[in-house]
Amino acid sequence: MVERSIDVDTVDATLPKQVPAEIWGYARAFLLIERLSARFVWRADSEWLDVQLVLESSERVLVRVSTTEMPRGVTARELDVLTLVALGLTNAGIAERLGTSARTVSSQLERLLEKLGQSSRGGLAAIAVDLGLLRLPLPGGPPEEGGIAVAQLELASHRRLDRSQPGIRADVSARVPIRLGVIVPDGAGSDSDQVRNGALLAIDEINQLGGIGGRTIEVFQERVDIFDWSSVEAGLQRIFDSDVDAIITSYVSAEHPQFIERIAEYGRPFLHTATFEADVLRTESEPWRYGMVFQTCASETYYGPGMLRLLGKLEAADLWRGRTRSIVSIEMPSESMHLTTPAFLDAADAQGWRVAATIGTPVGETDWPAVIEEARSHDPDVVLIANFVDRELIEFQRAFLRAPMPALVYGIYTPSIPSFTKSLGEGAHGIIWSTTTGTYDDDLGRRFRNQYRVKYGEDPGWSQAGAVYDQVRMLAAAWSSVDSRSVADVVRYLRRWPYRGVNGVYYFGETGQAPKLYPDMTSDAALGQAHLVYQIGPAGHALLDPEPFGIITDFVRPSWFGASD
Repeated sequence: MVERSIDVDTVDATLPKQVPAEIWGYARAFLLIERLSARFVWRADSEWLDVQLVLESSERVLVRVSTTEMPRGVTARELDVLTLVALGLTNAGIAERLGTSARTVSSQLERLLEKLGQSSRGGLAAIAVDLGLLRLPLPGGPPEEGGIAVAQLELASHRRLDRSQPGIRADVSARVPIRLGVIVPDGAGSDSDQVRNGALLAIDEINQLGGIGGRTIEVFQERVDIFDWSSVEAGLQRIFDSDVDAIITSYVSAEHPQFIERIAEYGRPFLHTATFEADVLRTESEPWRYGMVFQTCASETYYGPGMLRLLGKLEAADLWRGRTRSIVSIEMPSESMHLTTPAFLDAADAQGWRVAATIGTPVGETDWPAVIEEARSHDPDVVLIANFVDRELIEFQRAFLRAPMPALVYGIYTPSIPSFTKSLGEGAHGIIWSTTTGTYDDDLGRRFRNQYRVKYGEDPGWSQAGAVYDQVRMLAAAWSSVDSRSVADVVRYLRRWPYRGVNGVYYFGETGQAPKLYPDMTSDAALGQAHLVYQIGPAGHALLDPEPFGIITDFVRPSWFGASD
């Protein structure tokens, strides 16, 4: 890699010769447009160069040049198309610039959508800007006007604009940061660090690349006791007083009915992962009041049907079979953890299952051995446990292993937290669990997990860190396209454009307030987040379902089953 700071008076003879002279020309043009950063790729002989420009002062720019490869086999011509899509051109406009047909461009776009895991032009444009997949010189020559950084660079380079030309010079000091509020839950479990760290990782990455349109993201974080409304309300008020442009969090809002009302009064975008269908229905029924509230995962109502689907697959594959066809549900007394709804009971009955009992387990007050004995009295095939507090599920499993029964243990969300398997060790082996927002084990997910480990020296877990990381990235995509202070424009962008994050695809539709869940709400995996179902074993978390992400035959009968069970 070549890294060099230059200013307008740098003599060409002093510049490293292995870097094409044209790149130094763009570096000088970059000083004219006075953005805080810009990034593009350049073709040099048989290799691609990743070029990053960072403003150090009004007279000096840091230039970083390194070799790179196109992701997923993207070709040079496909990169041309991707660059022009990011500039906002239509298929016809791209075809005119490239001297080809609109039909050919359409085919190239289809290949790009598949290679980059996107489902729309907006998604392609966002990932092109996010990853710096913008080619200079611009295919087809300079644009008619500026806009994104590479377009301004091309104009400045070709027109040799001086510093006094209107529309080019910008007052960098006047670029106030975009303000983001982060509410970190405390008192519920050990996943608060994942929430905080996931958000800060995304913010740091964005700021290191110059922010959004030259504006950095300034974070205002408040740690609140999730079960204490006075703590939550005080934290909210401090966030409001900071005049933030948006607020993100995990599942704090589900525990307090008045929470969303306070958010509505504030009126700025709010993204959360509370898995609470009641809030989704409320926001969709009154978008004029709650339309800025987005639940960035599907609701709790899908956990039960997802479990029934897995049981059916296990039986169909002859990997396990129910004896009594009974289920015991152990539920934390929270509206977002109530799974045995009438709809679930009907679905279970239709598939030959019955819910024999629903047992409430207040946080910090539950006699877990007594709960196990009550569950045993119903001789269940499955124990479904709904509790997002990791220490509670840990205590359940320890009590269960002291007096086991031949039943599958099916949890939700909580085993995604690293402390769960760390505390239980081999005692966690055999547990099945699911989540409606989980970090994919693909290229994007693995890159995120590696970046998290490098920064924090620990594992991010399989859910919240990635979910909050995606919340920041989704907002950043909106802010890079519209005015961050225009709530209507930000909301419209979030609803309209799909976003492919590390936890899957977020697509809210034109009116929705929660993404689609695959396969529960959509049969198209490219339009939703997968309802991921895992089983914990010696090698970690084995993904069982849904296809094509999971492999049902990876299921292993838990060790607490007897040889004859």
